[in-house]
Amino acid sequence: MAQRAVTAFAALSVAEHRVDAGYGVERAWGAILGGGASLRLGARVELGLRVQGGRLNAATPSAVDRDVGEVGVEAGVRAVPWLTFRVGAQRRTYSSVIARQGWTMVDVGAEVRLAFARGTISGVTRAALVPLVSVSGLPRPDVAVTAATGLQLRRRGLTLGALYSLERYDFPAQGAIPRVEQLAALTLRLDVGLGRR
Repeated sequence: MAQRAVTAFAALSVAEHRVDAGYGVERAWGAILGGGASLRLGARVELGLRVQGGRLNAATPSAVDRDVGEVGVEAGVRAVPWLTFRVGAQRRTYSSVIARQGWTMVDVGAEVRLAFARGTISGVTRAALVPLVSVSGLPRPDVAVTAATGLQLRRRGLTLGALYSLERYDFPAQGAIPRVEQLAALTLRLDVGLGRR
């Protein structure tokens, strides 16, 4: 039987949500807490589950306060020590006094990890296309991409990381007015190894 390793993590993000529907940019920002776990099967395959949620406060007059919650799953296959291919699925909900909007997304991408300082520190860069996106009340976006970059410090079974991420969704024009949404976040994450068997 292949060796298995379990890792749990906790994360804190400062996120900014922007919407431009042709009437100026609506901005909201706030803190998002998250957590989850991953299971590594052998040296190449990793499965993960995460949940997160928080409140985004209006930062422009046209925006409204909203709560955000998300659950996601992910699978990764390491091709070589520095390159991992990933596929994931997420269900996200934005809730405000005006409406509740659900997002369902499936992404496909890759992660590049470059270690230095004898493997203690790693640079991480991720990029993915989101070919399947369903948003309640809106058509499917023409373009949907995500990217992230950051650093991780590993020591004695603990990994502390700082990551900047950006999601962008370009929706088709309705009545000659295009719609663009993006979610940016700066995340601190702590991973704790729970053991092997």
